[in-house]
Amino acid sequence: MKIHFLLTKGLLKGGGIETYTRGIGSRLVQRGHDVTVYSTRGDDGTPPVVDGMKVIWLPKIRPYWMEKFCGAAMAAYLEMTARDSAEIIHLHSVAAGAMAAFLRHQPAPCIVQMHGVEWKRSRWGAVARTALRTLEQCSFASCDAVTAVSKTQCDYYAGQYGSHCEYIPTAVELKAHAMPRLITELGLRPRQYVLFAARLVAEKGAQHLIPAFRSLATNCDLVIAGEGSEASRRQLAEMAGDDRRIRFLGDVRGRLLEELFSNARVFTQPSELEGLSIGLIEAMSYGLQCVASDIPENREAIGDAGLVFRNKDTADLGRVLEIAIRDEAGAAALGARARRRVVELFGWDRVVSQMETLYRATLERKLRVAYPVHALPATMDSGNAFSEVFAGQALAGQSKNDAGRRSAAAGR
Repeated sequence: MKIHFLLTKGLLKGGGIETYTRGIGSRLVQRGHDVTVYSTRGDDGTPPVVDGMKVIWLPKIRPYWMEKFCGAAMAAYLEMTARDSAEIIHLHSVAAGAMAAFLRHQPAPCIVQMHGVEWKRSRWGAVARTALRTLEQCSFASCDAVTAVSKTQCDYYAGQYGSHCEYIPTAVELKAHAMPRLITELGLRPRQYVLFAARLVAEKGAQHLIPAFRSLATNCDLVIAGEGSEASRRQLAEMAGDDRRIRFLGDVRGRLLEELFSNARVFTQPSELEGLSIGLIEAMSYGLQCVASDIPENREAIGDAGLVFRNKDTADLGRVLEIAIRDEAGAAALGARARRRVVELFGWDRVVSQMETLYRATLERKLRVAYPVHALPATMDSGNAFSEVFAGQALAGQSKNDAGRRSAAAGR
């Protein structure tokens, strides 16, 4: 199948959606699919192919809060005018999902994937929340199918719109333990630090973590790995004060990030809102003891394989962190359970197979609605049927046009 993803921001760097797209897209390529990704430009170059996926790079839009919507609109226009038609249009979240109102007239079905209830994010004001709710409504009114990365979201959307939402979670790759080399150069001691790895935005909860950690009498460090706006960094630095145990590393990727996950004592996810946290699941895959806020999406990910605290409750976070740091035997048991949970529920093979099934079912449903039943075989491979049907339609249209031109010439 020809699968087109709309839209990522800075595919080579990016956040959760970008990580997810590279993970699932590269594996779809390995399974023989033709994958194209529309992405706004980042700061890491614009290669035409990434992990086997063709990439169509779009301008980086400013201000940042317009980037997704404007990028999605540009991608939708290019998709509607492209000569190489998609067989599946995969739309990430509501800004791209709203483009289904235009793309629905294309032969390919539009599948919207929700990565969180966007309008609930704390960064948005009243006007932005209203706009995001409108985009959410447009997405559901126009798409052919919806999937979400958590059961909590599926229940919300089913209740809100009375529509079926297919649960397909995010996934991570199991990696080998990375021996401490780069972290020791930074002065970090293996198993002697608490790790936070996320963007420095309010909904990720670093503002709850720092005061909670400062209240503890521990020799462990707190490592904050993530980037954010200058205002966010300044605010968190002021909260950290002169506590030398708190280390800000900025944006971390590659080998250093693997070492941080491999050698941490505790991973903490104090988020106020999530889709389904890739960072939390990745920490679990390394066998780390995880401490997470008790929001439904975190509980769904962590199950009985970690510790939870009351969301936004700094005192309770400090209490649970202290337990996690001191109980080394319990940490080992929970870490082993967490890794098993990832293997069972959040492996890429399982997730890619689920997505392929959704693609084929949605494509076949759209074909049978668009064309008479007798025009299609009773049993078919959807991808092949799509290509054959629309190739036939194109040839028929071309033949009709040629006949019209011949008739007009004869008349002259």
